[in-house]
Amino acid sequence: MSDSENKLVKNYIAQVKQKLPEWLKWKEEELKNILNDLEQQLYNEARAISGGESLTDADIQEAIIRMGTPESIAKLYKRRGTPRFYITQELIEFYLRTLFFFFGVVFFVNVLGAVFQFFFKNWWEILGGMLNGIWIGCLISAIVITIVFVYFSMEGFLPEDFGIIPKRLAILFPFNFNEEQLEESKIYTKQKIQEAKVLREEKMVAAKHRVKEKIIEMKAIEKEKLATAKVLRKQKVEEAKLKREIGKTQPVTIGELIFGTLAGIIFGLILIIQPFAVAGLMQQAFLDWLKMMGFLIFVSGLFSLVRLVIGVSNYTGQQVFLVFGAIYNLAYIPLFVLLINQPEIFPISLFSGGNITAIPTDPTNIIFIVYFWVIIAIILGTIGGMIGNFFKVGKYSKLKRAY
Repeated sequence: MSDSENKLVKNYIAQVKQKLPEWLKWKEEELKNILNDLEQQLYNEARAISGGESLTDADIQEAIIRMGTPESIAKLYKRRGTPRFYITQELIEFYLRTLFFFFGVVFFVNVLGAVFQFFFKNWWEILGGMLNGIWIGCLISAIVITIVFVYFSMEGFLPEDFGIIPKRLAILFPFNFNEEQLEESKIYTKQKIQEAKVLREEKMVAAKHRVKEKIIEMKAIEKEKLATAKVLRKQKVEEAKLKREIGKTQPVTIGELIFGTLAGIIFGLILIIQPFAVAGLMQQAFLDWLKMMGFLIFVSGLFSLVRLVIGVSNYTGQQVFLVFGAIYNLAYIPLFVLLINQPEIFPISLFSGGNITAIPTDPTNIIFIVYFWVIIAIILGTIGGMIGNFFKVGKYSKLKRAY
């Protein structure tokens, strides 16, 4: 074989490799096998053209023409996935989980920024800026992620091509994720690669009946694998039923999260907006204190909303937010300490019917003593709630080990 003939083959193989989809380039072993097989088929076709004589450049060129253009060969390996709008069926759940993850990041960043600005700007400016930032951030994330996943669908990507990322996202946003679906996806990928090879052979040997037989055989294998997967899914359904039966023993209930969401958001907004504020009834310092308290309660309500969205059966997700909520509750303690240090701002006259006009600052006064221990009891209750969160985290750990 001359150097020019070898160069023609190498250039053709290099062009095919360049046009192949990215997911296949990530699988080095499969890519190497496909290119080697393609090169071998090219030489076999060239030998058939030459009629057993020495190969020439013309034989190689004719074999390349029969094999097809690099684009047509690469197109065979992009036919993965079940079309569904512009994103394939196999990628739709991974796409939704990715959206939820980035929405959560945008939400957390904006809330965190609002907390740091709370002491420097008016609450309505902060709230408006936070909601505007969440809206714009989620919109940009949705556009960018959608474009990326449309490209992935056109290139034939499947969840298995992204390693452990889909599994990690499924821990927080489970939907219908299970190991059998991922295994089916891997089997599906191997079948698509094999099918592409069969179609390529069809173009070379023009033996359509043999290709049909192989495709029928592949479909039979696929049906067998799918039947096995259905049996495994049924087992998973039975396990899910058992988990629902122990729902009463779960540390957190849906009703608790719904109440926490509604109470936190509504009561927090009332304290922030302060429709009850009447000139002369409360000092401005106490009204400012109520705004800060309202903001903390409002954010707690949003945390309950996120926990409600991810579901009470998402043990890992609930554990993460329970720990985060326990740490977040520390923010309440400085506000109550502020009331202890400034008792004169508390409108005690509204609660005593005017009998007590103000709380004295004398620590030996009985009114101050009662006021002091009431605040301490509230702080202890807050700490007790934090401890309760960690206790629930422990119960979730036991449930995870059991199921």
